[in-house]
Amino acid sequence: MAKNRMPEKDLDALMSHYRGLRRQLVFQLDQVRNALRDLKKTQAFAPKGEQKATGKALPEGTVKRGRGRPRKADVAAIGPKRGPGRPRKSAAVAKKSKRGPGRPPKRTREPRELNGWDNMVLDTIKTTGLLLPKETILKQATKWAEEQTPPVIGPEVELMVTRTLQKLSGKKKMLGTYHSGLRRGNHYGLKEWFFNSSGKLRRQHLDRLVLKEQED
Repeated sequence: MAKNRMPEKDLDALMSHYRGLRRQLVFQLDQVRNALRDLKKTQAFAPKGEQKATGKALPEGTVKRGRGRPRKADVAAIGPKRGPGRPRKSAAVAKKSKRGPGRPPKRTREPRELNGWDNMVLDTIKTTGLLLPKETILKQATKWAEEQTPPVIGPEVELMVTRTLQKLSGKKKMLGTYHSGLRRGNHYGLKEWFFNSSGKLRRQHLDRLVLKEQED
């Protein structure tokens, strides 16, 4: 008996697969034959003058140039000869394809104005001149939100403060963050208190750090 013989069930599945492929190939071959037959019929009924493509007629007195010698006007329109194997491009085509195929121009968005929550957080830090934790900013935000119309109270205040701090320290790049390691969370300060390259707090601003919540 032959060893490692494929099970009969797998053989039947493999045969069915190949039969399906054969039917697809036969169908494609019939499609190609029909297309060729239609093209031959179209060519047979076409006028004799249109059965063979002919070049443009040259005006009388025009001297036909040899191969490989383009006209000076054509060279000026196409541009200087490129390296071997690289087709020439006209100036219009080269300018159009400079940006790269399939890549639309990048849309520029105008910067959005700061909203009330943004200004409230920035004013709180500017007024105190300190690196403030989120808890201290949240206390000031709670008082400010109660005075708004309509007032904002409860968990929504903390949610808005969290979003505002993430936005100002992220996309807007108006706040920097410092993690002291002595308490949970970050301290937030103005961007000019931090290095632009590394984002680390400058040493001369370490005295702005608040480790305890300020009492009212």
